[in-house]
Amino acid sequence: RLKSGHAHHVPSSPLLLFPTPPEPGEESSDSDGETDETEQKLIRKVSTSGQLRAKKSVKEGILLKQTSSFQRWKRRYFKLRGRTLYYAKDSKSLIFDEVDLSDASVAETSTKNINNSFTVITPFRKLMLCAESRKEMEDWIGALKSVQKWETYEASLFNMEHFSGMHNWYACSHARPTFCNVCREALSGVTSHGLSCEVCKFKAHKRCAVRSTNTCKWTTLASIGNDIMEDDEGVSMPHQWLEGNLPVSAKCVVCDKNCGSVRRLQDWRCLWCKAIVHSSCKEQMGKACPLGQCRVSIIPPTTLNSIDSDGFWKATSPSCTSPLLVLCNSKSGDNQGVKFLRKFKQLLNPAQVFDLMNGGPQLGLRVFQKFATFRILVCGGDGSVGWVLSELDKLNLHKQCQLGVLPLGTGNDLARVLGWGGLCDDDAQLLQILEKLERATTKMLDRNGEIYFTLVSLALFLHPTHPLSLSLSFSTPLHLSLFLSLSLSLHPTHPLSFPVSIPLSCRFLCGTVNDFVAEVGRAYERATENKEEADAMAKKVCVCACMCVSVCINVCVLRNRLYNADNKWAERGGKYRLLISAQYNSRIDIREYLCSLCCVYLYSQCSEKCVMNNYFGIGLDAKISLEFNNKRDEHPKKCSSRTKNKLWYGVMGTKELVHKTYKNLEQRVLLECDGVPMCLPSLQGLAVLNIPSYAGGINFWGGTKEDNNFGAPSFDDKKLEVVAVFGSMQMAVSRVINIQHHRIAQCRQVKITILGEEGVPVQVDGEAWIQPPGIVKITHKNRAQMLTRDRNFERTLTSWEDKRKIDTYRSSRPRLNSQQSMEYLTEEECAQVQQLGMVADTLITRYSMKYFMKNILPKQACKLRTNSGSTL
Repeated sequence: RLKSGHAHHVPSSPLLLFPTPPEPGEESSDSDGETDETEQKLIRKVSTSGQLRAKKSVKEGILLKQTSSFQRWKRRYFKLRGRTLYYAKDSKSLIFDEVDLSDASVAETSTKNINNSFTVITPFRKLMLCAESRKEMEDWIGALKSVQKWETYEASLFNMEHFSGMHNWYACSHARPTFCNVCREALSGVTSHGLSCEVCKFKAHKRCAVRSTNTCKWTTLASIGNDIMEDDEGVSMPHQWLEGNLPVSAKCVVCDKNCGSVRRLQDWRCLWCKAIVHSSCKEQMGKACPLGQCRVSIIPPTTLNSIDSDGFWKATSPSCTSPLLVLCNSKSGDNQGVKFLRKFKQLLNPAQVFDLMNGGPQLGLRVFQKFATFRILVCGGDGSVGWVLSELDKLNLHKQCQLGVLPLGTGNDLARVLGWGGLCDDDAQLLQILEKLERATTKMLDRNGEIYFTLVSLALFLHPTHPLSLSLSFSTPLHLSLFLSLSLSLHPTHPLSFPVSIPLSCRFLCGTVNDFVAEVGRAYERATENKEEADAMAKKVCVCACMCVSVCINVCVLRNRLYNADNKWAERGGKYRLLISAQYNSRIDIREYLCSLCCVYLYSQCSEKCVMNNYFGIGLDAKISLEFNNKRDEHPKKCSSRTKNKLWYGVMGTKELVHKTYKNLEQRVLLECDGVPMCLPSLQGLAVLNIPSYAGGINFWGGTKEDNNFGAPSFDDKKLEVVAVFGSMQMAVSRVINIQHHRIAQCRQVKITILGEEGVPVQVDGEAWIQPPGIVKITHKNRAQMLTRDRNFERTLTSWEDKRKIDTYRSSRPRLNSQQSMEYLTEEECAQVQQLGMVADTLITRYSMKYFMKNILPKQACKLRTNSGSTL
């Protein structure tokens, strides 16, 4: 009956009188439970694939499951339906094991969680599972939590309530005795191993987590509930207290005495202002929470009190003038990003902290775009910063936000230039970093657009002023690329002889068409919310289609004119003669016509592929970067830390010492700076710098000051520095000393022409690819406001604050004159003070005379003898 797909009747009781039959060739149980072995064998339940096929699954897919034998991982196919999790060897298995989620909790397995693993904990067993990525792991955790609350799970929907209500558990150990906030008993083991909420630090046993109250840190006005405070001035937020598990050096803010205990759960801590109080002193605290040291950066939950029509929270009447949006890349910095995510959620409102690997930056930007001014902190590498800046371009938010960088990547060149250092891996310093962000100054970062053309024929550059006159004005390259691709596909054996370079160029142009179609699709998704933008886009698409049809018709007319011996082309297609100049005669060559179309395309149209914030490279350095990116994609575990990444860069650079792949790159590229052709030496690469830091801190320009030939390099002068790359040895030496013999130019616009039929590797801010033959133009696009750390300003501000504290302390002390002070003393105290004054006066007089006789008088006598020659 099992093989036929029919199911045995399974009783509703959680206990079965028979164990699960093992799969062929495998152990009967590959999970580890928290009960004894006898009971563990009895609680296993069995279902068949026939049951599951007839029911809709909430989520399903492949996960790795840890077995009980030597902690091995095996692939299993999981299906989530209702409050039951099914799993089997594969999706076509006849027998699926069941896990009842009625009283289950879900937790990540470690602080950093490099392997994206999580645990499903029930009163009878524990499943250790592992996903391919953190995004997949969070999707599974969200699905498991949703079925526990009987909510509808939608993977594509970002719900702000994810940060409120249920705790976000992860398994961890503690260095000191820790107590469960549910049962108030100590966590088991010497290291107090248990579950901790990543936001509010709520502690629980694995068996107690499911019984914990859903009172995690507030995010919105609705999450505060009945604790909200209202008065004549408006709505205010109270303290949100959490009991026990206080730091060792904790002191009460009311009585200034020690708080907490290692013997039991006692005393309280506010999740927002971090105030610590005794249970007896709690009533003496003010009810309204001041939000603590980070109040300038925090969005209070009372501010997020309404939802837009698009489902995103919006802030009404914000009490904070410049809140902080935190965008953290959880994969950056040896997976340190996970720790920083949790720490920022503890210091700020969890609703203002977002993971770039889970939805990208647009989620946070859409929430914050309602603010007149706000700040952004990007926790990651240069690639993460470029990603966020590109999204700011799309939403047009550059004028209302300033962007700071917390360096977690490998190179972190932009963070070095902005003064935030080359590395930050200590999450204990985040409070100081937030204070430094509040004191940061703003500088403008030049952003340069990367403009790419496609070469169709070398003749286009030899004859840029072709005499062929056309009345056609091209708005997009769609019509030309469509015609070329259609003509080649429909007539591959046409007797018309094309130039040798045209078929290759057609492939490039067809790629342009694909990019254009994809861009139209993305624009349509964005434009559906804006009717005016949608109408404008529809008109552009219609114009492109009409132009495509027009050009194809004219080419067909021209072809008839060439191959019709009767010269009756006007009778067949004369009515379509609207876009062809009357000067053409029957002897025109179709190749000239195509070249002329391409000329118009090349010199009138361009497409921006990306934006350069830091630097652009072509040749040697781009090839090394491309090989590293391919290596990381193929073997992510081999490139999972900064040390490994730098080691791979060194290995690939050493290989180029022998191979010298682009030894004569100057013969394959042409360089123009501000329209002036440059004579290139023998080199292997070119680098165009926007900031004075390259490839992990190299000052490849060779200096930071102005000289007789060039000005001082800067990222806000709208100028680019062009340098030559002679080899990997030169790049290695540049890390140690400043060498300047490779400078080429300092200009505002760079144009690089790639010749031949083979592509050349290029890179922009570490992202590399193979660029086909064509033209690359680097021009100024816009400017972004960047938060820059000014250490001199910080020192001046710190000294001013210290002086202000001293002045405040002095002014707060009571100052009494001698007559007033005597009035506060008794007669006996007055007599003692007078006697003390007399004794002090006598002592000072005797000491002064003794010092005078011993030191001053002998020196004066010596001077008199020397001057008069007589004795005193």
